[in-house]
Amino acid sequence: MNIFNRFIIAALLVLFASQVFATLNPNPATKEFHVSLINNTFEIITAYSRSDEVIAISGNNRIIRATCVLSSPAEQSSEFTHAQNHCTDTISSFIPSILAAGDEVNVMFRSGENFEGYTLCVDGNCIAGLTITSTNTFPANEKAASTTHTLTANDPAATFSITENTSGFFSLSGTNNATLTFNGTTTNYESTTKSYTVKIKATTGDGNDKNTIQTITVTLNDLNDETPTAITLTGNRTIVENTAAGTELGTLSATDADTNNAFTYASSNTTNFEITTGTDKLKLKSSPNYEALPADNKTLSTSITVTDGNGHSFNKIFNFTVSDIDDTAPTNIVLSKSTITSNALADTIIGTLSATDTDTTSNLIYNIIGTNDNFEIIGNKLKLKKIATNITFPSTITITASDGTLTSAQQNFEITKTTINLNIAPVINQFIVTQGEKEGRIISQYGGEVKIHALVDTQTYEWSSTDININNGASATLTFDPGTITTFGTITIKLKATTGEHTSERTLLLKLIEKSKDVKGDSDGDGIPDEKDINNAGNKIQAGEGENKGKAITSKGNTRILLGTLALGKNSTFLTLDQMKEYVTTSNLPDKTKDTLTTGAIYDYVVEGLSTTGTSEVIIELTTAIPKDAELRKYSLANGWSAFVNNNDNTIKSKISTTCTDDNWQTGLITGATCLKLTIKDGGENDTDGQQTDNTGDVNGVVASTVSIATPVVNDGSSSNNSSGSGGGCVYNPNASARFDIGFILLMTLSVYYLIRRRRRFSY
Repeated sequence: MNIFNRFIIAALLVLFASQVFATLNPNPATKEFHVSLINNTFEIITAYSRSDEVIAISGNNRIIRATCVLSSPAEQSSEFTHAQNHCTDTISSFIPSILAAGDEVNVMFRSGENFEGYTLCVDGNCIAGLTITSTNTFPANEKAASTTHTLTANDPAATFSITENTSGFFSLSGTNNATLTFNGTTTNYESTTKSYTVKIKATTGDGNDKNTIQTITVTLNDLNDETPTAITLTGNRTIVENTAAGTELGTLSATDADTNNAFTYASSNTTNFEITTGTDKLKLKSSPNYEALPADNKTLSTSITVTDGNGHSFNKIFNFTVSDIDDTAPTNIVLSKSTITSNALADTIIGTLSATDTDTTSNLIYNIIGTNDNFEIIGNKLKLKKIATNITFPSTITITASDGTLTSAQQNFEITKTTINLNIAPVINQFIVTQGEKEGRIISQYGGEVKIHALVDTQTYEWSSTDININNGASATLTFDPGTITTFGTITIKLKATTGEHTSERTLLLKLIEKSKDVKGDSDGDGIPDEKDINNAGNKIQAGEGENKGKAITSKGNTRILLGTLALGKNSTFLTLDQMKEYVTTSNLPDKTKDTLTTGAIYDYVVEGLSTTGTSEVIIELTTAIPKDAELRKYSLANGWSAFVNNNDNTIKSKISTTCTDDNWQTGLITGATCLKLTIKDGGENDTDGQQTDNTGDVNGVVASTVSIATPVVNDGSSSNNSSGSGGGCVYNPNASARFDIGFILLMTLSVYYLIRRRRRFSY
């Protein structure tokens, strides 16, 4: 087309425009608007600058003009204002006259001298222009391989394409690419991303009104595909003994990455626990009994299984501590001795009381039923209230034991008086040592007068000592004041009892300390302070401390067992070699603690209350298992270490067992055994009571014993007799004395000779 033709066409267009809008407002406005006709009103949906005139032109050339006036100067001056600035003109009276069926309607607005066309929508139905009519959201399951969505437009000829696919999960297929597929195989609802978007373009041609874009969002659905990872019980983990069955213990909850999950719970221990179907409450199924549980494990356990709605399970073990209550009365009251010597004085101890109470560790309270002028109970001691010659024997008394809450059944005890037998040696059954209100063999320098009472049926008493002055040594009771003694340590006192032509002796060793506040109460007289004593029975004493505190030495039921001299002042019969050395050093005694063998655990104890021809039998719960090639050793202050004599009257037995109370003992020391049974003859070779001048103890109803399980010292090759040729290793023996090895001396001599030769060589 030549220039002249172009000029003619442009002139005609200008003339046409001037005729069409001759009646419009000629004054340019400050805003331009995009409009739509909805519910018979023009609504401004987008604002631009330079014009406020909007013109709707129908197919029959009728023109409607709508003017929008902004609500404030600020809005008028705005460079760009979006759809929140709405202003409308009602044109309901013109709609019927403008639009007819089949009309094609354009909406025009003037920008300066130019016109642009937009789609006019009536009541939401677009009359002209391309739009995507399918929804812009749809759901998809996490990890789903294929979820489809059908695309539609107001023109069935529209073809779809993807303009933006950031995730890469979307694709199109089918006629006109109208099927949108979301591939969510790698998606996971439990991740931070829970939705994905894609931009879709619909097109029917090249014009602006023949293309449109829609953003579609896919929202993930959470599937039950995760396994629970934790179980929580909200409640108390301690169950009080006798708590009623059916009591709720707590509420269960589970941790699971999946949302809106339903859980079910189950207990593996269906004897003690239950979970009602469909609930999250853990309850007791049976009332717990503290005493019925093992002594070393007062707990109840169950494994709780949680299962989610898709069958995924998780287990966790829950432990509950059962606490004790005082619900058991004491039983089986025992009086250690029910006979009294014929010449016993008032306040003499007849015997020690004990009872069984499974749920009380504190001292029990013993009472004599009814009024009694002859006997009394102080603590756990049954005593005479008057001298024995003023009491008619036998005499029966009734005793109960109470733990402060419950009281035992009544038990009767017959108290008898022994008579002096001129045909046998008297037995010194027991020394009762008191200083003020405290009892025991540890005394203090300024704690007041010490009273020693001997329980023995005899005609005469003879007390002797090199450490104290004795002024009243002809009766069963000896008193002295330790305030005049300036040397602390061991005090040795000996009693000689004579009946007719028969005599027995027993040595008592006391430990003197300086401060009375350090003397602790010892109500059962075994040498262990009450605050450290865990055994109230007279025939049982602890044989270890710390983790071995529960170990014990037990003698026969009619005897008493107490700490030996070396262990006096300790909290158990268990000793170390260093503690033995400390004793002999502080007591100014010859040090005979070294042994030819490697010394192991040491036990120091005394058994009293034996008959004159009796033997002591003790069971020791060992703190360390018996090693290979072990040997039992005995110790006395006079003679040091020597082999335990094994014969008809003195025996060694042992066994491998978790308890030392059953049978099946084996003779000798069994490797790995943790139980040891010893029988020692009173006055025999292994009785160290009185061993100061000879190799036997006194026959006095008492056996003193200090024993150790030792092992041979590994030969280090120094012996000239050694021809075995065996090699490998060396065991340190703390008892071995220092020496110079001849090989070492030879090596040193050769080294010096080499250095001298080397010096001479380089001196030239």
